[in-house]
Amino acid sequence: PKFTGDACDECSDPKFTGDACDECSDPKFTGDACDEVLVAAETFTMGSPPSEPCRDDDEGQHEVTLTRSFSLKATEVTQAEWEALMGNNPSGMSPGCDDCPVEEVNWWEALAFANALSTAEGLAECYTLSGCTGTAGVDLLCTGVTVTSTSGSPYDCEGYRLPTEAEWEYAARAGTDLLYAGSDTVGDVAWCSSNSGSTTHPVATKDP
Repeated sequence: PKFTGDACDECSDPKFTGDACDECSDPKFTGDACDEVLVAAETFTMGSPPSEPCRDDDEGQHEVTLTRSFSLKATEVTQAEWEALMGNNPSGMSPGCDDCPVEEVNWWEALAFANALSTAEGLAECYTLSGCTGTAGVDLLCTGVTVTSTSGSPYDCEGYRLPTEAEWEYAARAGTDLLYAGSDTVGDVAWCSSNSGSTTHPVATKDP
C-alpha cells in the first residue's frame, strides 16, 4: 500500500518520497510518520514583554538555553491517533472526527499516551506511573510518576515524552515575539471562541 501509479513506483502517501517511500518529502519533517518537526537547540528569551496584552505577572522575560535539539509533533494528537493506541475516545466536543484533536485528556493520560506510543514503536517507555486508578481516556488518576531513564532525566529517555515548558514556548514562538504562535491575530492561527462555532476542527487547518 506504500506504492501507487501504473508502474507501482509512486508513493501513495504524499508525505513520503524515495525509492522505498520511507523518506519525508518535506525536509521540515522527521519521524517514522513524517509528522514531527526537529527543533534545534538554542538560547532564547522566555516570557512575554511587559507591553503584551493579557500577560500574567509570572511571564517575566529571562534567557533560557536549550542544550539539546528535540523533535515535536507538528500537530495536536488526533482522535484517530489516540483511539488507535488507547482503544477509546474521550473527546466530547467533536466525537468521531478522526482528524480533530483529542480532548478531555488529563496530564496523567498524556503520559500514558506517550508510553503507549513508545511501546508501539519498540522504544522504552519514559514514565512509570504509580498509584493509578481508572483507565487512560476515561478517568485515569495517579499519585506519582518516575522517569525511567538511567540518569533519571527525561532528556535521556529513549521513548516519547512531553516537552518541557521552555521547549514548548520556544517551539511556539518560532523565533518571533508575536502575541500568538505565528501571528498577532488569533484567528489566523487558532480556533477559539470567536471563530470555532463551539466545536473543534481538524488539525493543521490554520496557518502554522
